[in-house]
Amino acid sequence: MHIIIGIKLDRVLYIIENNGYSIKDLDNLKEKLNNLGCAHTIRVSITHLEIVAFCKDSKTLRDKITKSIGSRILDIFIGEPEVKNGKELSDFMSFLDNELFWLAHTFMENPWKSYNDKKLQSLVLYAGALAKAQEGDKKAAINLIQMAKDLGGDELIDMDCAIKQIDLIFQNQRTSASRCLNVEQITNHMRPKT
Repeated sequence: MHIIIGIKLDRVLYIIENNGYSIKDLDNLKEKLNNLGCAHTIRVSITHLEIVAFCKDSKTLRDKITKSIGSRILDIFIGEPEVKNGKELSDFMSFLDNELFWLAHTFMENPWKSYNDKKLQSLVLYAGALAKAQEGDKKAAINLIQMAKDLGGDELIDMDCAIKQIDLIFQNQRTSASRCLNVEQITNHMRPKT
């Protein structure tokens, strides 16, 4: 939840069908969506668009989005994704494979905090970097990858592969973000400490 001027607002993530948009269309998409009436962020994936709106979900808001973009809403997430014990890594990888990088980022925050492991934080930063790339902010994406590396994340993530995923996003190509992960090492870090 976010609080803006003392009013509690939901964070709603709309997953929208991508009918040919690319990163190059971000300014055009932002212009089309300037009538939403609440703060929002737009991300472009080759498979879908993401609009994060900081307001209550409503039919009116959904209608504005679909009319402005000309695409149907595929899914809606309100609040944070649910973390199921024992499925953290497979769910994280599923979000990455489906280019739902912001959900992956948000989802991995719980395991990172519960295991209190800085290297797991690098996974949060990696997913966040990919989400920033989908927002068209390459500099922020590269900075987040560097922060992940500084935390020792290169034990868990192939950093050259991570940079390649950012480049693929800017080339409007499908990523294979989960292939950059060292699953064995991540699994070791997600085992309860005895």
